[in-house]
Parts: sequence; structure tokens; C-alpha cells
Amino acid sequence: MDSCPYVEDEKTPALNRSHATKQTGDKQNRGRTTMKWKDIFLTWGALLLITGCGKPVYIETQQFLLVEGIDLDDDNKLVIYSSSPIFSREAKERYKITTTTVDTVREAKKKLEAKINGNIALGKLQSILIGKKMILQTNVLPYLDVFFRDPKNEINANVIVVDGSVKEVMDTNMNDKGQMGGVIKQLVESTYQGRISVLTTLQKFHQQMIDKAITPCITELKVEKNDLVISGSTLLHKDGTIADSLNNQESSLLLLLQHNTSDPIPLTFHLPAEIFHTDEAISYVSINIRKAKTNILTKYEENHFLIDIQLKVQIELTERMFNLDMEKQGKRLEQSIEEELKKECETLIKKAQKHQIDPFGYGTYVRAHEYKDWMKIEDNWGKALSEATVNISPKVAIKSIGVSE
Repeated sequence: MDSCPYVEDEKTPALNRSHATKQTGDKQNRGRTTMKWKDIFLTWGALLLITGCGKPVYIETQQFLLVEGIDLDDDNKLVIYSSSPIFSREAKERYKITTTTVDTVREAKKKLEAKINGNIALGKLQSILIGKKMILQTNVLPYLDVFFRDPKNEINANVIVVDGSVKEVMDTNMNDKGQMGGVIKQLVESTYQGRISVLTTLQKFHQQMIDKAITPCITELKVEKNDLVISGSTLLHKDGTIADSLNNQESSLLLLLQHNTSDPIPLTFHLPAEIFHTDEAISYVSINIRKAKTNILTKYEENHFLIDIQLKVQIELTERMFNLDMEKQGKRLEQSIEEELKKECETLIKKAQKHQIDPFGYGTYVRAHEYKDWMKIEDNWGKALSEATVNISPKVAIKSIGVSE
């Protein structure tokens, strides 16, 4: 019998290759799965090791300095105050006040550590209080240098000038108010949100001090009958000393002139009584500025700066103490409010010119538009502004008179 020669099926190599490829793919998948689980176990192991290496930190053993105060005593020596909350269940007080006399703020930290129970936790500072006596006599910025050197420090803490001594604030009875650090922080931020005072963080204060085109303005706080009150804002010279203080109405106008109008700005005006045939005692109107559009034009002529401020505002009436027919006299009311707004803004600008300061930041516009001329006076912008002609032209439009008439 003739042997039949073996004939290889044409599909056999392809099937073999397919089978081999499948086996290789399965091995690769199993390998990837194994590596994935190895990575997961290694990650968990590393996390467990990290957790196990660190020592537990108990809040009772930490001292969070929420408020620091800087002032001069009767002998003109530097006094540092601090307020930190107490978390111990056995303690009767909510917070602890610590006082130390030092030469520098950094030195105070070492002395504080010797007086308090626990470790000082940096980066939790909320408020820095500066006594009026100190800021009347000296530039406070060098004393704050330590807060900018250490990256652990909180540079968003609010800077506050105390109309009086820091000791008066620290001695205030807070039993019916809460923890001192939280109370001061909420008070400053709520009055700023209500646009009756400025808000200046440590970082912003530093920027205002080094920028030649603007001078600092800081929240002002005082103690009245055991209550903490935001009385307005403090204006500083370029050397960091006090120039003047603004009440709440003037602070609102300052925010308006700074274009800080993201929240409504409240103002109250005493209008001429004879215009609306009413009594002097009740010729008051209160408004909220809802929208404001400002256009500032600058010019330099004959060694003299000209600044023209065009201000368009939309307002709502929040109070009108006298009777008025709005259909007949609405435009007259708008005109009267315009006149009062112009008068009070001019008074505020003249006050700044008198002290050779620029809390409004008009120097930034002069620097941007009149740079060549700005370079001549940049080191003495306050004096140049005091000699400048500043015109303001407000235009008022009443958009709401309330829900009832």
C-alpha cells in the first residue's frame, strides 16, 4: 500500500498562532493584575507606616494664637498681648490672655512659650491689634516683619487699629459674647460686608505701605461700655503713622471712591429742610448704592495734576422721614442726593489732601496714564495730590423706593 503523504491543513498555523496569542494575552493580564494588587498593598503599607510614625497631637496641648496685640506701655516699652482659646474641660475660662514686655515681636514668642501650657501652633492668627499710642509715634511695619519672614504665619490676618490701648480690648469682659478671637474676626468682617468700614489684611497692609501710589487705611476699633465697636477707619501717612480717622459714613464713602461696591453701600444724608417743606429734625434720607460706575480721567498741565472723577450710581431708598410726592418731586430728590453726595465726597478728598495722603489709590491712575510725569513726583505723591485739582461729578438714579409709599 502506498503511504499517503501528510498534507498540512492551511488553517492549522493560524489556529496555533491564535491559541498561542491567547495564552500570551492571558499571562499578560494576570501579570498586570498581580502588579496592580502589589501596588495597592505597597500603598496601604506606606500609609500605615506614615500613620504609625507620627505622634498624636491633642488639641488640649496646642495653643492657637488667634489675636495678637502690639502697643507701648507708659514707659514706651513694647508690650505684646495674645489671646488663645482654652479647650480643656476642667478650665472655667474660654480663652487665655498673655502679656509680655519685649524688644521685638519674635522675642515675644519665646517668652510666651515659657508662660503658656502647650505648644504654640502657628498659622491660626486672625487679628492683629495695634494700639493708637504706638501708631501715633512710630511706623508699625518693622514690628510686623516677623509675620512675613516665617511661611507658617498667617498673612491674611486682619490688621486693626485700637482707638485707645490694646489692654482695654484684652480686659473686656467677653462672658456674654463668646471667644475673643472669633468675636473680633466676625465683627470686623461683618462691618466690612455691611460697607461701613474697610478691611485690611496683613498682606494688603504690606502692599499699601510699599506701593508709592497709595497710602494705608485700616479698620478702627474701640471699647464702649464693655462692648467692642468698629468706629470707622484709620488713615495712615506713608511713614506708617496716623493721619486721621473716619467715621462709618466717611468709611462708606471711602469704599465708594475706591470702587469697592460689590455689596450695597449704605449712606444717610441730611437734606435741606426748606426744599421739601419739612422740619430740620426729620429731613433725613437713607439710601443703598446698588451699582456704581466710575470713570477717572487724569491730566498733567503746568506742573499740576488734574483728576476728574465721573461717578454714576443707582440707588434704592431705605428711609425717608418726611412726606414727599415722588411723582412730582422724585427728580428733585435725586438732585438733592447728588448735591449731598458730591459735597461729602469733596470733603473727604480735601481731608486726604490736607494730610497729603491717598487712601483712594488715585496715584495708580496717574502712574498708568501719566507715567513720565509720575516719575518726577513718585517719591512725594502725597504732596503732589495735595496740590492737584480733583473734581467729582456724581449722577444719581433712584431705582427703588421700597415696597410701599
